[in-house]
Amino acid sequence: MNSQQYQQEIWDMRVAVRVELQDSKIPPMYLMIYRQHYLLFYYQQIFDHFHSFTPQVNKINQITFQCNEVQLPYQIPFGVLVDLHPSEDIFMPIELKLIYTKETHFVDLEDEIKNQIKFNLKQACFGRYNHEGYGTPLKNLTQYMSISDEKQALKQIKSFENKEDLYRYYKKIFESPKTGRIQLPIRIYFKTGGHLQTIIELKDQQLTIGQALSTKLQGATFIFNGAHLNMSIPAQDFYDQLYSIDGFCYFVCE
Repeated sequence: MNSQQYQQEIWDMRVAVRVELQDSKIPPMYLMIYRQHYLLFYYQQIFDHFHSFTPQVNKINQITFQCNEVQLPYQIPFGVLVDLHPSEDIFMPIELKLIYTKETHFVDLEDEIKNQIKFNLKQACFGRYNHEGYGTPLKNLTQYMSISDEKQALKQIKSFENKEDLYRYYKKIFESPKTGRIQLPIRIYFKTGGHLQTIIELKDQQLTIGQALSTKLQGATFIFNGAHLNMSIPAQDFYDQLYSIDGFCYFVCE
């Protein structure tokens, strides 16, 4: 199995999910969600399920989801949310509660999906290639995001330019750096809330992911793709094939 095939195996991992509509007797919906996908990808499918039983007065852009009484963001891979809010029984589907809010979260679903992916891809590209003069360098390559900061960031996404080419950023992720500098964009999510977004420069090919992460957080343990992170994996592997579809490597800090 080559690196591309291995990456595809990672991207194909799925999680069983049970969705119920709050305060409703409509039968719940069961589906498989890819760990790499955003919840946003499944809004139409879930909305149509409940709408088929009883026409919904609310709109698709008023949907929000809760897991264990915690509201879930829709702009990061679903697998990160699963690792942040693990089920007590790993053999049972993850239970999500669909809630309609008074607030509308976006205008058009298809545009919102493109904007969310593009927003993350653009930041990941800047993290990988800003030393090559690619785009506008990130002002703060390392930034801690509180829960309130994340809400503010979402408001910025809503005004993101639609004119830019989404595929330009997607293709850029797969390129090799011209300068030879290997910079890995990462996001570390904390179970207490908020996350850290930063880059790790891999100056030594022998550097392990544990050593690389310890330069940002010392003494921490991490979950990656649903399992405790093997800290001895070469950090270069994460740059080459273990990143998510939006260009970032996501870790959950226990």
